[in-house]
This record gives sequence, structure tokens and C-alpha cells, in this order.
Amino acid sequence: MDKMRKLFESVDACAERLDQLNNRFAHLATESTHESVETWRKAKDRILFDYGDEKKVHESGPDIKAIAIELLEKQGHSLEDVIDILRADHGVEIDISGLAQAIGRTAYITALRKDAADLLNNAISFTQIASLWNDLERPAFGGENWTARNVSILVE
Repeated sequence: MDKMRKLFESVDACAERLDQLNNRFAHLATESTHESVETWRKAKDRILFDYGDEKKVHESGPDIKAIAIELLEKQGHSLEDVIDILRADHGVEIDISGLAQAIGRTAYITALRKDAADLLNNAISFTQIASLWNDLERPAFGGENWTARNVSILVE
């Protein structure tokens, strides 16, 4: 199941990057490249992806997604702070992968971009950010680990 999740994330990251390139270099984009992105988005909506036991554990408890998004977006906490708050205040045991799945791709990307912007403002390089995020075991898009390249793509 982990291989399917990685494949799904890889294809999704590729489609997102192709969409960015289509928009950035419109003069080079073709009907085929636009269709590829749209086809993936339609297929992605139909794919039911089983995230495993973590998904089942949180269905009967508090609304993890709402709480986590509130903490991330409105209160400005980091992903790791949210995990600690969920554990301490709500009795929810969740890891970074489970949190990323619970809040969804858009909120996860938003949190990563905010964190990256803060780090870049403090003169931390893309390579250092990638190393830090790998040490924190934050799930990467399009691969097993963060690299300077995919961090830079994320913050574009």
C-alpha cells in the first residue's frame, strides 16, 4: 500500500509541476500538456486511496482536520506544534504523515510554504530546508525524501 501511495503522490506532483510549467511557459504548452493535467485531475477525483489504520482511528474521535487547520492557519503553529497540541490537548496520537493526510494536500502545502518562507527569511538554504524536513520526517512530494530541488519547486 505504501508503494501505491508513493506512486499516487509522484503522479500528482508531476501533474502539478506540468500545470505550473504550462502556466509559466504558455508559449511552449500544447493541447496535449493541458489535457494531461486535466485528465489526471479527473482521474484523481475518482481514485479512492486507502490511507490505512490512521484514517479509521480518527473517524470516531475529534475532528482532527478542523482542529489542525485552525492551529496551522489561524494560530500560526508549525506542523510539529500541531502534533504536540493534538496529543496534549485532545489525546490524539498522530504522526506527521497522519497529520498530512488528515489536513489534506492543500493545507499541508500551505503549511510547508509558510515554514519554508520563514526559513528562507532567516537565510536557510533550500538544501538545509530539505535536510531539516527529512530529519523531521515530513512526507515529501514525488519521492521518498526532500531535496533542494523539490523544496524550491514548492516555494515557487
